[in-house]
Amino acid sequence: MLEEKIKDFIKNQFEDLEEFTYDLDIEDNYVYINFTEIMGKDSKKEMAFKIIDNKLQYHSLSYGWKVLERRTNIKYFWIDLLSE
Repeated sequence: MLEEKIKDFIKNQFEDLEEFTYDLDIEDNYVYINFTEIMGKDSKKEMAFKIIDNKLQYHSLSYGWKVLERRTNIKYFWIDLLSE
């Protein structure tokens, strides 16, 4: 269920974008996305996701756990992804 939810989230976020390269790493109840390319630039960024209370959540080092099913929280994913 976690892997399926994260793949759906990534598919929706990067639907029209092609300049992202990443791998999924599943460990217990967490999924880590390891980005090697973001917007055409080399990167070494890791992002953590988990299902909490049946909701996909993203962990931001700056903002804590954010429920991604709330559209307003997706901005935290993008802020962290695009920050250097």
